[in-house]
Amino acid sequence: MTRRLILLVAGFIAAASAIAAGHPVQGAYPFRIETKAAGREYRLVAVNSGPATITLAAQIKGENFASDHSWPLVEVIPPNASQELGRVFAATRGQGFRFTTRYSHAFGDARRPPDSALAYRLPFADGVRSQVGQAPGGEITTHTGKESLYAVDFTVPEQTPVVAARGGTVVEVKDWFTEGGPNPDLLDKANIVTVQHGDGSTAQYVHLATNAIVVRPGQVVTQGQLLGYSGNTGYSSGPHLHFAVTQAVVYPDGTVHQDSLPIAFYAFNPSVRFEARQNMVVAADYSSPGKVVYPEGKREIVVAMAPPAPGPLPAESTNTPQVTSQEVGISIEAEPQGSWADDIERETGYPLWALVCAIAALFIIVRLVAEFLDTLKPPGVAIRTENWRGAVYNPREFRRPRDSD
Repeated sequence: MTRRLILLVAGFIAAASAIAAGHPVQGAYPFRIETKAAGREYRLVAVNSGPATITLAAQIKGENFASDHSWPLVEVIPPNASQELGRVFAATRGQGFRFTTRYSHAFGDARRPPDSALAYRLPFADGVRSQVGQAPGGEITTHTGKESLYAVDFTVPEQTPVVAARGGTVVEVKDWFTEGGPNPDLLDKANIVTVQHGDGSTAQYVHLATNAIVVRPGQVVTQGQLLGYSGNTGYSSGPHLHFAVTQAVVYPDGTVHQDSLPIAFYAFNPSVRFEARQNMVVAADYSSPGKVVYPEGKREIVVAMAPPAPGPLPAESTNTPQVTSQEVGISIEAEPQGSWADDIERETGYPLWALVCAIAALFIIVRLVAEFLDTLKPPGVAIRTENWRGAVYNPREFRRPRDSD
């Protein structure tokens, strides 16, 4: 019985492991390179199934291969589109060849410069006041990478309405994380909304509350539109909103990264353009005159025309980049893809081997449970089935017990 219970537990563990191993990354942007057989050649196809414009940098290495395209390459893949990158074949006809594809990608069009003259509205609802916790020029604790060098942390209570600082298209939403704290293990576990702008830059609104985002990928939003509510998820020492504007950049080594850009904000009416400074108190006031007070005590007023709130941008013409905190590097071998097993994985979200293992483990569990339930049944009447021919008759074996027994 103990052995069967151990097998039962092992079956549960096997099923859970198979499912967990095969589960796709929740919320991962749907971009990939497919390697497809085409006779004696292979076609490399970039597949962008999401609403973002993607800058792709790719290279191939191997033995005895040639291509109809120069490598490494940098391409911009439109949203919801597929694009053939090139064909790969044997350099010496009739001989075998092999190759590996490596690529990195990022949200946006790295060939287009961002609009540096634009000022952003504060990314929280009208009437909300906030103290800047971390900003360029101040004490930097976590904004040490190029993707966050110019980011600004606004200290706000949880459930503060977060709005679009600039219009664009939502390209990324994560709202299922629940934990928050000063733990590096939580670096990639912050709820986030990513919006891509018309010039290819991308705004990130980070540390939002769980299940508190009201927009979806592909949705066009206007400046000031509600995106969700602030929280304290991910790598965070307290409730705040992390706001950054980034741009896709191709590095000299041929990889694509997401680098942050300097941000100018505006407030009041008439508009005052300013840069956020650590410990500065800012207010989302767009109806009355006001002044920007810098933390060192100086009052500095820069009068500028408020940038007009951009209207909705058509999804097909909006530059929407895949922003990840780390560049993506994936190896693809030269075996053809697009088989029926790949179709199953694409439809179910699980690789075929994981489904087979899960079904087998489920079958084992059902059998073990059935056998376990059989052991709980009351004992029945034993029926003798031995071959008794030639045996010595013993009448005591079949004597009925007396009532007194």
